[in-house]
Amino acid sequence: MDTLVTRRLPKPEPSVEQFQQVLQRRPCNRVPLVELAIAEETLTALHGGALMPLARQDGPQRFRDAIRQRIQLWRALGYDYYRVRAEIPFQMETLAVRDTAKSATGDRRWVNEHEGAIKSMADFDAYHWPAAAAIDFSAAEAAQGELPDGMGMMGFSGGVLEWSSNLLGLEGMMLLLYDNPELVRAVVDRVGQTIYDAFRVFCEMEKVFALWLGDDMGFKTATLLQPQHLRQYILPWHKRYAELAHRTGRLFLLHSCGHVEAVMPDLIQDVQIDAKHSFEDVIVPVEEFKRRWGTQVAVLGGVDVDLLSRGTEEAIRGRTGQILAACAPGGGYACGSGNSIANYIPAENYLAMIETVHRFNGRM
Repeated sequence: MDTLVTRRLPKPEPSVEQFQQVLQRRPCNRVPLVELAIAEETLTALHGGALMPLARQDGPQRFRDAIRQRIQLWRALGYDYYRVRAEIPFQMETLAVRDTAKSATGDRRWVNEHEGAIKSMADFDAYHWPAAAAIDFSAAEAAQGELPDGMGMMGFSGGVLEWSSNLLGLEGMMLLLYDNPELVRAVVDRVGQTIYDAFRVFCEMEKVFALWLGDDMGFKTATLLQPQHLRQYILPWHKRYAELAHRTGRLFLLHSCGHVEAVMPDLIQDVQIDAKHSFEDVIVPVEEFKRRWGTQVAVLGGVDVDLLSRGTEEAIRGRTGQILAACAPGGGYACGSGNSIANYIPAENYLAMIETVHRFNGRM
């Protein structure tokens, strides 16, 4: 099929081994692409037509065909891996508003930050906690058999602080740290163990070479919780996930938005993350992070989402080139957006970033 991807990008040559070398800060002859997620609307635009729905009720063969279609798109774009998610059925009330992105196909939803479903130990006891057997790995199971030569999988889960603060409400959690720390401990440990159960399954999948945790711990100027609370409640679970990954011969990646400088030494020295993802120019530009921490941890992404959303293709190419020039020397760097490819990022802008990376690697 003649698409934006096939017209503008080089023939794919995936090599998960080279991507792993970057994550381990070992020499590599190119800067690989990295992305946490690519919106379905963007993938549809790149494909040039409707994608097969990811609908399990359509039967296992149709579901595998839909997964294969997306893997082929990731491969055509130039990625060495396909990211799969553990679908953990935590139940919580969400708020909704009309999604104003031009390509949007539904509402935009978010969790109530003021209060959550759990406000007391009685609520904790009554909550329908998901059993390990209820975690859905069907996308990962389907992808395992559809990966082409050269590609691997990364197993992803949402994080301990994210899920816990969703269940308690972020404001509620902050107050409960002082008013009822036993409840915070109970929720965090229950959430943490559930994520561990999911990661343990990923570590039994041959094609999964890394675990990727998404746990936003900061905002524009500081961590969401006091650093001592992160050290007390959240980071010990991160450390358990990293130990699991390393014990089974895998790597451990952390996605965390916001200003988390206060706990970076903990994440590197104690948790022992292999790579850090999520950067925003108004917080810490990726070049600055690479200068400070790049000898101790691999650095992923960094092209600001605001620029990708509202900038010109020329500006995106220029900024991506600046980042590559600053971060590629010395290795340990993979290029992509500062967060993910949201549905409000124009496909042409996304491709401008991708093309710049391929051109930097001498492939265009």
